[in-house]
Amino acid sequence: MSDDKETVKKIKYCVHCGTEVSDSETYCSKCGKLVAKLIKPQSKKPQSISRKCSECGSIINSPILEQCPICNNKLEIVLKQPTTASEEKSQKKMGVIFTNKKFVSEQRLSVKKDAWTIREGISIFSNSLMIYVFLRFLIIILIVSQTSSLEPVETTMSILLLEQIPTIIFGVYPMWYIYSKKHDFKKMGLYLGKNNIFISFLIGIIGAACLIMIDFSSGFLIDFIYDIGINVYDIKTYILEENQIIRNAGIIWMIPLIILLCIGTISTEIVYRGVLHNALKQYFNNKFTGRITIILIVSLVYSGLLLFFTFPGGIYFILINFLVFTALGIMYEINGNLFNTIIAGIIYDVLIVLIISFNIALFP
Repeated sequence: MSDDKETVKKIKYCVHCGTEVSDSETYCSKCGKLVAKLIKPQSKKPQSISRKCSECGSIINSPILEQCPICNNKLEIVLKQPTTASEEKSQKKMGVIFTNKKFVSEQRLSVKKDAWTIREGISIFSNSLMIYVFLRFLIIILIVSQTSSLEPVETTMSILLLEQIPTIIFGVYPMWYIYSKKHDFKKMGLYLGKNNIFISFLIGIIGAACLIMIDFSSGFLIDFIYDIGINVYDIKTYILEENQIIRNAGIIWMIPLIILLCIGTISTEIVYRGVLHNALKQYFNNKFTGRITIILIVSLVYSGLLLFFTFPGGIYFILINFLVFTALGIMYEINGNLFNTIIAGIIYDVLIVLIISFNIALFP
């Protein structure tokens, strides 16, 4: 009996904050929440192993999970090699986990090496977005600090290049996460192989042509916006001035701009398509309506965030980028290979810079 009591005492912690509590306490002395009563084991030897998360202090009774369901921190591996078939079956049996809000299936929380869980994917996307926002505001402060007047900062080629840095670094965190956890890069839809790359090039070339058509038709959209009375900012003047800066810069500035734009495209596709799009697949069904819903959600998130960071043109940039991102989402769903959209985006970036440099009119 003494062994049983000692066993219960060792594993009796507050499920909310991880603080050790005694048998006589009904509420946790640290967080004040109700303490869940633990069932006393029937045998003298404990039948399960409890692990305490080193990051948030949560107590994990599941032998399946490799990461904490509360904070995603990696848990200490304590599983022993099964000696009998019944032990092996017991270890593979899935249960439920309390996540401070509700009970969730272990299968849903168990982190896989080749697929995102919805919680894991949203967490990685949010962290990447916070890094992007921080760098974006840092660069804005840096640019504004270079001028002493209250006049708007005049756009130059060096500023255009500097503004690409947050987008380039945007996709570093997901790549680091996959590498550090030793997960498979197929988790982000990166499928290598001769056949896969060949098909992706075909889809990418056709997709880039579609993106160019959307860009060229943007002139009609601008005229329509003006006609209905929405003219918060002179969009045509803004875009033509920016194009003139690129045109006057010459090839010395054009090459690094193309390189940075291409890297930024890869980075953006990794975060939005490789992480967010694939994570949403775990929440929505894989039917046609589910796929369309995912494409529209990702496009709305991208264009909505772009509006937040891009004051000039507001509604114009939302509509154009929504159409572009929807087209990219359709390309990705053809075979689920991220190289489809990466190749299409790179070809599109190169062609747009060349079109601007050779003074081909983008507006009718």
